[in-house]
Amino acid sequence: MKRKQFLYRFSIVLGISLIFFSGGNLSRADAASASRADVASAYNYGLTKVKGPGPNSEVYTVSDAVDSAISAGLAEIAQKGPKIDAWDATCLVFGDRITDSQAQYAYESILKNNDFLSGGSQGLNRISDVSAVNGLVAIGKDPTNVNGKNLVANIVKDANNPASDYSIVNDLEALSTGSYGQASENARTSLTKKLIGMQDQKTGLWNGLDKVDYTARAILALSMNTNQPGVADALNTAVKAVSNHFYQKNGGFADSSNTMYGAENAYNDVTMTNALASAGVNVYVPLKGKTDYIAPVQRALDQHLVSAGNRAMLIQQATWAFEQARFTRNGGKGSIFAFNQTDAAKHGEIVNIKDAAITKKRLIIIDPQATAAAKSDALNLVDKILVKYVRKLRADSTSSAAIADRAAGVKEFNNVTVSHAARATPVTPPTVTNNNVTVVNNPASSSSASSSSAATSTSSSSSVPISTPTVSGKPVKKASHRSIVYALTTVKLYRSSNFTKSNLTKTYKKRARINRPMFLVISQQMNKQGHAIYRVKDMNSGKTGYTLSGSKYFAHAYYSAKVTRIKVINPKGINEYGKVNLTSKKRHVKKNASLSVRKVVNYGLSNRMQLTNGRYITANKKLILATKIKKSSQNTRPSTPTATTTGTSTSTPPTNSGSTATTTTTTSSKPTATTGTTTTTNNSPSATPTLPVALTNPVTPSNDAKTITTTISIHADGATIASGSIKVSSGASAFDALQAFAQQQGLALTYKGSGATTYVTGINGYNAGPAGTMTGWLYSVNGTEPGSSMGAYTLKDGDSISMTYNK
Repeated sequence: MKRKQFLYRFSIVLGISLIFFSGGNLSRADAASASRADVASAYNYGLTKVKGPGPNSEVYTVSDAVDSAISAGLAEIAQKGPKIDAWDATCLVFGDRITDSQAQYAYESILKNNDFLSGGSQGLNRISDVSAVNGLVAIGKDPTNVNGKNLVANIVKDANNPASDYSIVNDLEALSTGSYGQASENARTSLTKKLIGMQDQKTGLWNGLDKVDYTARAILALSMNTNQPGVADALNTAVKAVSNHFYQKNGGFADSSNTMYGAENAYNDVTMTNALASAGVNVYVPLKGKTDYIAPVQRALDQHLVSAGNRAMLIQQATWAFEQARFTRNGGKGSIFAFNQTDAAKHGEIVNIKDAAITKKRLIIIDPQATAAAKSDALNLVDKILVKYVRKLRADSTSSAAIADRAAGVKEFNNVTVSHAARATPVTPPTVTNNNVTVVNNPASSSSASSSSAATSTSSSSSVPISTPTVSGKPVKKASHRSIVYALTTVKLYRSSNFTKSNLTKTYKKRARINRPMFLVISQQMNKQGHAIYRVKDMNSGKTGYTLSGSKYFAHAYYSAKVTRIKVINPKGINEYGKVNLTSKKRHVKKNASLSVRKVVNYGLSNRMQLTNGRYITANKKLILATKIKKSSQNTRPSTPTATTTGTSTSTPPTNSGSTATTTTTTSSKPTATTGTTTTTNNSPSATPTLPVALTNPVTPSNDAKTITTTISIHADGATIASGSIKVSSGASAFDALQAFAQQQGLALTYKGSGATTYVTGINGYNAGPAGTMTGWLYSVNGTEPGSSMGAYTLKDGDSISMTYNK
């Protein structure tokens, strides 16, 4: 009998070992390895135990390292692409975000790999059930109805007659992810009682061939059921027992009484770290005040568990263990897997819904058939929906509620439509008086489709009439990239794009730098009077309206250059933070202090600066002044609206300062051909607007050059930003074609380097993230990823280029 019992238990452990050590594919080593190395060095830096002036200096260091390790783990998981599974989805949800495509990959994996859902027979320990339920709830699916099948009911069936000791903890964890009805609650109560009854009263541990692993799993399951009788006492006893019997000086966990199955290993270390954090233990510090011991989370960091090359399952376990540790340290209660009890996913869901709003707005802004008024209405509606759901999310007290609210908000975004109108008839500008000379406009000789190439403005102080193109009444299609700017001088805000005195709503006087009004640029266009204008939103009052654009009036409110040193100019000073979202305040810096900057970090519309000490500060020009800037290799050029017709006319646009200017533009009917010069009269601003767009002159075919045709499609967030064909000169590179296509389509394109070092940093506001985030643009030609830069790949006639944004 004893021999049978031993074989039975041995089979259980063997099964678990096979799952742990043979399950999962090795993470793909590819061109992203350099970025991974950056992340690895970031969290390796956190391992240095430097004692600072404060008693908590080392804790801060480890905290930053945990954040970096989570980012590294999520980056590794994202690399799996279509192979993302249920546990991957859970990690992503408790990280910053999960994309729709990643959620879909996880869902398909669950349907395929769960034995019950795929029609197979369930394994002895029910591991596939607990992973499936966690993954389903994480992506907002109902485990009681998966393609007509009730997975929870199947788990309840086993819970009433558990197949093994491990199925007890797995069934209990799965049923504790949410509230699934009375039968489920009864099963939870029964399983909790059984698990408490299995606790060794003498040692406070749970026995098994691998006591460390099973005790950790028992603690995790009970931490999801703290409202059940006896659980609090059982957890207190277990935590003390783990510290007394398993805790090692190196921060790991081992069973010295069973060296065959209880030796320390990475899986047991992260499983126990996760379990203790779920039970409310601060694993950032040594247990029970044992100052000569290493903290459990430090041990996990020392093992580099989220590095490329580790098994997929170990990366998953380490990532969610770090996420649980961070959640508990920040004041969270209970297990992150208890979706209906904790709000661990709330932060990520707020990020998700804001990203969804930005994506929807981009699609609205670049809609070539929508009128300006229709776009304005749709954008306002998206803003209202966003405010509504962010308020809901902030009030949510559980992850389940946050996931559901985010999904509902995204659904409302998707239901926002933009009405289309017939193509506007070109309007001939009226007769204008300039410098006391009356000029009669010449009608346009022809009209062409809206071009996204840059037109050049010419202002003259001469009183002689000058020929310029007639501008269509339809707003020019422009890049959708939004930015935050501040006013350099006096500017006027108009109710509509018709700049008349009756439409003037507010005048902003010229202010000192620290008091300059800030605006969100919603769109850029030409109005009926032929003026290059912005549609903006006052960042202080929320008031929206129209104003003349131009470098005289506005500048970016946030630094984006390679600043290496700054001076604090805000009278109240600024703060240094531990996190890029400007949380975890470290210290206050007074006015006139000088700080060294490592790099400028893209963070939505409001950039940050990372200091050489690793901390973050705002990049707002109203608060800091750049005193040293490294020469940038970024190729940029302001983008300007393009005239939509050919012909001649003269107009005198109003200016924000009340002065007048005469604008002359010469352009051919071809989208990429633009010529002209610029001269400005005294006190007359250029009508050329500036946007955060970096377009350079791509290689375009001359009339006598041999040309080739290539098709280009650009994709982000599961949507197609633009697609079409472009002609370029024979011998052009893939990047040359992309530049030409960007001008043709009115896309904002930024890049670094040239030739073999060309690197696309952004398209239409979808920008490459910091090193290690895996965020950026990937390209393929004819469905294959070339092993070279776009700038070094020579195109052939008929080649098809696909650009995909990896988030």
